[in-house]
Amino acid sequence: MAKSDFNNRIRELNKWDATDELTQVDFAMGHEAALTWDLPASYVCVVRAIKTDGKIEERSYRQANAAKRYMKNLLLDDCDYVVMTGNAILDTLHDLL
Repeated sequence: MAKSDFNNRIRELNKWDATDELTQVDFAMGHEAALTWDLPASYVCVVRAIKTDGKIEERSYRQANAAKRYMKNLLLDDCDYVVMTGNAILDTLHDLL
């Protein structure tokens, strides 16, 4: 798996003041943000896994078979995930119910 080189706003986010208040973010909010999603042509998808311990892990894939294998293992481990392709965003919480 190659290191992802997607544009992000981490420098801007690191300048924000931290608080103990949680901001709820739901799928609809993420979907709206994804309307400006720019996945490079060399990548087939990005998978953001929500592990059972609450940790979030994000991986980018250039090969569909490797992504399918990872998503299958996530389901076997009872983890949820969001998969983003060049034209769709799907998640296991909303799309499988």
